[in-house]
Amino acid sequence: MPCITSVIDTCRELDHEIIVVDNASSDGSAEAVKVRFPQVVIIANQNNAGFAKANNQGYEISAGNYILLLNPDTIVKPGAIRTVLDFMNITPETGLAACRLLNSDGSLQRSIRRIPTITENILRALFLYYWLYPENKKATYYRPKPFKIGYPNGAFMMVRRSALTGMALLNQDYFMYAEEKDLALRLKQKGFNCYFVPGGEIIHHGGKSTDQMALPMFLELQKSQVKYFNKYFTGAYKRVLIWSYWFILLTHLCAALVFPFTKYGRYRIKLLFNAVVKYPQYMREIKT
Repeated sequence: MPCITSVIDTCRELDHEIIVVDNASSDGSAEAVKVRFPQVVIIANQNNAGFAKANNQGYEISAGNYILLLNPDTIVKPGAIRTVLDFMNITPETGLAACRLLNSDGSLQRSIRRIPTITENILRALFLYYWLYPENKKATYYRPKPFKIGYPNGAFMMVRRSALTGMALLNQDYFMYAEEKDLALRLKQKGFNCYFVPGGEIIHHGGKSTDQMALPMFLELQKSQVKYFNKYFTGAYKRVLIWSYWFILLTHLCAALVFPFTKYGRYRIKLLFNAVVKYPQYMREIKT
């Protein structure tokens, strides 16, 4: 509810439509939205269709030149949507744009990602990634002007409809995770770029670490990585890329074993151990 209210408030002077896709929630959310916001279009799924399919359902009935994919656990701050929209209007090469995300307490959420490479994976495995790349530095998110990025966290993504000609919005091969980088790479292949627009800002309450995921979701994340690597890369490079990601899981598991005496440490070991064991299985299933 607060998310929808914030969108309505910040879009009062914009021609817009709001489409909510409810993925089989059991708390009466869809009905509550209908009652409180009769102007909102509701798609109520009987089963959890997954992140990609649900967003595609909304896209298919939308009419705007721009599509904003927005997580329900967000609050859009005044001017954020207008700021990103204005930038996209004057920058036709932009296929996708995002803005700054804040945690519930107002602290910065590091939401810029890089398109994966072997070098990046190795640096992650050796715990050097966070020291060497600018998207891990707070100052990057407060630059005065928009700048190109690999892809953003999917909590807020504005997409140019004309850039999607001939392709789907999100790739439904993934139940969840990897959709953002998949979309960014497909847009890049068509000549469009992804940008970060620091003039806009939203609160993202759900910006939690994967360490806090339930085990099935953490494993789904690893499966999506293999699918993504297999889809867009070939030959020896693909094989090394896939194994270098497994190397990340392995080294992080070894590091977690240093802290087995805390609840957090034991849970992290559980996540990473299962991921290390399952990852080769996902490779075989996806036939890399």
